[in-house]
Amino acid sequence: MKKYILLFLILILLSQNSILYASILKVKPLVAVSGEKVYLKDILEDYSDIPETFLLMELFPAPPVGKSITYSFQYIRQLITMKIPALIKDRELVSSERIIFTRTAQVFSKEELLSIVREHIGISNLEPLTQEIQSVVLPEGKLRVDVKQLSSTNSKVLVVKVSFYVNDKYVKAINLSFKSDIKKSVYSAKLYIPKGTIITEDMIQEKFVDSVVPLAVERKEDLIGKVTTRIIYPGQIITSNSVVEPPLVNKNEEVEAIRRVGNLVISTKLIALQDGYFGQTIRLRNPNSYKEVLGTVVGKGLVEVFR
Repeated sequence: MKKYILLFLILILLSQNSILYASILKVKPLVAVSGEKVYLKDILEDYSDIPETFLLMELFPAPPVGKSITYSFQYIRQLITMKIPALIKDRELVSSERIIFTRTAQVFSKEELLSIVREHIGISNLEPLTQEIQSVVLPEGKLRVDVKQLSSTNSKVLVVKVSFYVNDKYVKAINLSFKSDIKKSVYSAKLYIPKGTIITEDMIQEKFVDSVVPLAVERKEDLIGKVTTRIIYPGQIITSNSVVEPPLVNKNEEVEAIRRVGNLVISTKLIALQDGYFGQTIRLRNPNSYKEVLGTVVGKGLVEVFR
């Protein structure tokens, strides 16, 4: 009989401990926060049985990005008692004596800053005027970096503005200064090159400059065979916006014109009345009837007519 009484008492004790355990809310001793505010769900170790309206209750602002702040457990308990009294009516809050709150961050290092500026400017050995460039600490999220040149191309110091966006929201910007006395290879015209000229190797020459020239063409293969969109004078540095790919169809030249009729393809020769690039609609003329038609450029010297 005593054996059963003892077993009954043990079951009662275990049941009471289970009830006691369920009534306890444990607060984390170290809380990592990614957002701008600290919510109840951030600080609890287990909140599976807590209503959602309680979990989303804002407690206080988060620490600055990448920083920590320490509060006493007594302060946190008083704060919860004041803001959510119903939560702890039948529960007990427990934690260590002090609770550390840390704002998580992403760090953009000096090396990453220099790399993106060099890529944007197009100078791989671009060197800063000072080595005292600090890492940039940013909130967590999708990062976007924009680089804008502030100084003129003839300035002895190259100044750029680097702007940071997290989740498409502007966060901060910094200005960086670089040495501009770096020799860089570009290409210039040897002679007068009229607009609409196809560039050949004997028209251009390599030139070394000690300042940044925006859009300057640095590779010879990016120029040969291109067509000029403006006049280029002797010695003038050639930029990427002053040349284009040659058209697939040239004005006043004979081209092959095809027309589709069901599964049948009919081909004839027409005269292009204007230059044409791939996908562009141009006017063409029949050399016999002088009738004009419209067609789409689909290849080198090849046009598909509408009718």
